[in-house]
Amino acid sequence: MDNLYQNLNPETSSKAETPFSTAGLEGLAAKELIRRGNLRVEKCELRDAGAYFALALERAKADGDYRGMSDALAQLLRHSSEIGDEAGIQKWVSELEIFVAQHSGNLSPQAWYCKGIVAFRNARYRKAQVLFHRFWREVEAEENAVKNMTPELYREFMRSKAQALLSLSLVAQAQGKLGRARYLGEVILAYAERERPRGILSSTYLMLCRLAERSGDLELAKKRLQRAFAESVSDHNWYHYLYVLYGFAVIARQEQDFVQARFYLDLLEKAVVQEELKNLRLGIAEERMKLNLNRVDLEIDLNRSLVRTREGEINLRRQHVLVEILRQLALAHGREQGDGRQGLSKEEIVEKVWKVKYNPDADDGRLYYNINRIRKLIEPDPRKPQYLLNWRQGYRLAPELKVRMIEGENT
Repeated sequence: MDNLYQNLNPETSSKAETPFSTAGLEGLAAKELIRRGNLRVEKCELRDAGAYFALALERAKADGDYRGMSDALAQLLRHSSEIGDEAGIQKWVSELEIFVAQHSGNLSPQAWYCKGIVAFRNARYRKAQVLFHRFWREVEAEENAVKNMTPELYREFMRSKAQALLSLSLVAQAQGKLGRARYLGEVILAYAERERPRGILSSTYLMLCRLAERSGDLELAKKRLQRAFAESVSDHNWYHYLYVLYGFAVIARQEQDFVQARFYLDLLEKAVVQEELKNLRLGIAEERMKLNLNRVDLEIDLNRSLVRTREGEINLRRQHVLVEILRQLALAHGREQGDGRQGLSKEEIVEKVWKVKYNPDADDGRLYYNINRIRKLIEPDPRKPQYLLNWRQGYRLAPELKVRMIEGENT
């Protein structure tokens, strides 16, 4: 994990501060510039990626390369959307309109994909669906017109088809048509696992994870994420890896494993320091807000004798007295007493836990001893307790804590 963090965190890389240079790029065609730009995206170097895509558009215009212009515009639209550059989006939408008007008879399939991106971003899902279907048909028509298919050209056509299906699946998901989205995702997966086009497989696993999560199948969602994790690491695609971490944070929250959810979000916040990753930063902030709303500060799992705090998990197996003390305090915490209190006196704790009549001389010592044992286990600083507080003639859990107790099938 540390090695991955070093790859993700630009503060650990001198390349992150190196200004973009066009030296050595003079003779490169738009296709190669786009390829290099996409490699920068995988490394989360989005500023350089945008510069490569913009240079690719200029190069394609100079060369009269209509396909290169379409491809570059598609990348620039996606890039501007990811970094939240509204001015950039409007600029490239205008460029796209001019391009379509000027080259209506020579449009490459990618032009329809560009228009689909714009429609999808504006939540015009029906129009986006039509445009992505058009993209698919145009790719298929080009493929059928090729007489001598090379392996490289075949992979390019198949990748474009997978891109079309992935886009259609995302549209179906946005429309709430989860069955159709899942079917399209499985079709892409069958192809991508066989042909392994760069970037498509991890994108597909991430999309299928989201579908499983929305359907409430968190186990399947985790399996999809694990595969996306493996693919992103194998490809050194740190951009997808960040979204894998985000997916794990979301699922951990839904499973009410708030310690793990915070761990993933903390890791993401350390890694995502680039201003360009605006969409992901907004997603992290939103997920942090949901986590704070749903958080549990202290969870007592009686089934497994585990206690989870904001700081971590504590195993209390074979320490039944400590578990029972926490159980009784949690029960008191969860109900208003007649005098408005939510704690227990020493007498009440002794009688509930040890089932004997309270005798201060015999019982105070062992109660203090066990209270101190609990504090040493769950408190960040036992001298300044945050969870288990002294209260009147006894003890209570801190009033502001959100406490959950798991016992049998009930919580």
